[in-house]
Amino acid sequence: MKFTSSKNSIKGLLVYVILFVLVGVVGFVFLSSTFERNAPKISMNEEIYWNLQKPIDVLISDDVSIKSYDFTFIDGEKQIKLESKIVAQEKGTIQFEVFPPVLGELYKPSSGFIQVHAFDNSKWNFFRGNEASKKSKIIIDKRSPVANVIANSYLLRQGGSGIVVVEINDDNLKDYYITFNDEKVFELFPFYKENFYISIIAWPVEINEFKRVNLVAVDMAGNKTITKIPYYIKSFKEKVDNIKISDDFVNNISRQVLENSDMVVPSNVVDIFVKANKELREKNVKTIKDVVMKNIKESGKINFDVKPFVRLPNSATFAQYGERRHYFYGEEKIDEAWHLGMDWASVKRAEINITNPGKVIFKDYLGIYGDSIIVDHGLGLGSLYAHMSSATVEVGDELKRGQLIGKTGATGAVFGDHLHFGMLVQGTEVNPNEWLDHEWIKVNLNKTMNDAIKIINGNNK
Repeated sequence: MKFTSSKNSIKGLLVYVILFVLVGVVGFVFLSSTFERNAPKISMNEEIYWNLQKPIDVLISDDVSIKSYDFTFIDGEKQIKLESKIVAQEKGTIQFEVFPPVLGELYKPSSGFIQVHAFDNSKWNFFRGNEASKKSKIIIDKRSPVANVIANSYLLRQGGSGIVVVEINDDNLKDYYITFNDEKVFELFPFYKENFYISIIAWPVEINEFKRVNLVAVDMAGNKTITKIPYYIKSFKEKVDNIKISDDFVNNISRQVLENSDMVVPSNVVDIFVKANKELREKNVKTIKDVVMKNIKESGKINFDVKPFVRLPNSATFAQYGERRHYFYGEEKIDEAWHLGMDWASVKRAEINITNPGKVIFKDYLGIYGDSIIVDHGLGLGSLYAHMSSATVEVGDELKRGQLIGKTGATGAVFGDHLHFGMLVQGTEVNPNEWLDHEWIKVNLNKTMNDAIKIINGNNK
């Protein structure tokens, strides 16, 4: 009896040991990162446009590490192995480039699929690891967009405006725009018929060198067409204006605009002026551009009906566009800045009537510009009215030609009552003299648009 009892005890102990080991093994398998059960994650667009020139980017990530992957191109006829690789990747994400398949001259599929398989280094799944698979549709597009210049204004002046009408056509069009010197971008708006667009562009006055103006069209597959827009150019002869800055101006004007703009006022007279004239000016100019570009898509919906703008009635011009102002405190030059509008002075609190219809997109205090209004006239063209004493319109108001919008004043960084009038092309302040000129409007705006319509209609006479 004692022998049997002892034997049973050993068996029971052995069972407990085996169970303990099994529990340990199972626990190790389920809890250890060595037997991690999460499959790799594959990040790839569901639908990919491919020109078979540039590689496709694929991201693969895993909680442990990636062991291998393979890419296959599939269509109704063939399966082409693009790449198969064993890797030694630590935990994290790997970015791969899938290069185009070699299809041959006669094999020209228009679509297909990319199949991606990835395996990790986990010992799960009987040491084979976790597997992930993803399949994305491929649309093959090797044709570049059509991008033609239909008509454009003849002369582009530094600080001035130009008008361009173009044709853009592509089944998979992604983006299209005009560039100045490959850096400044101008939006295009639908014009007259489908696939035709118009843009008012500018040569910013602060850019001295003219390199090129290009029309750019890009499709979903990355095919790009760049077409040069021909222009005769004319540089701007800047007028330098030396201005003496007094303590009275700084203490009564510069200090006030900084305070009104919630900016810290320096203790030094020169620092106060420079902060208002440079830092605050840059901030205000950025606000103007941001407001215009925020509303740029809506600008294309405004009925464009622009006639020559009209100066403030019975006014004298006290400052022109493009003056390069050098500011002196005593005999020391302390700052300089462009004056980018027209200053007109008449009687105090003179009425300001809008010349062309449009929509109010800004009405607020604007630092050195004082109380200001910006009106969008369509196609990205705007007008700016600054230093106003009062306004009779609100943001969102649609204005009729000749409508009263407010009165002149002396708000902002000025001493006397006057109107600062500016013209904006997609947020860039351009020379208002062109937009005040009947002949310029006739030749550059109206003629360009009319010529384009004739060409589009097939009548090039």
